[in-house]
Amino acid sequence: MDMNVYEKQLIDSVSKLSPDSCTAGLVEMLIRMGVVDSTRCKVLVVREYVNDLVKRGSGKVDAMYSAAERFYCSYEYVRKCMYYYKEVNFS
Repeated sequence: MDMNVYEKQLIDSVSKLSPDSCTAGLVEMLIRMGVVDSTRCKVLVVREYVNDLVKRGSGKVDAMYSAAERFYCSYEYVRKCMYYYKEVNFS
């Protein structure tokens, strides 16, 4: 099973939170087992990507358009991730 861009980004993001070398492998294993909710994975990754760009000084709308390009989805999907799924966050 090949991993999609959202799953790869999730592994990268979790690895940054916990630099332990086992963390990425554990997250990958959980994804491959099917216990990670793919919708929430997508939402979390998109939200974190946008929030990271905003923290670096990008405008929110520009960051949301960048996320749409990065994850090959519509701007409306990114907007939904940002404003509808507010309970999905790393912190």
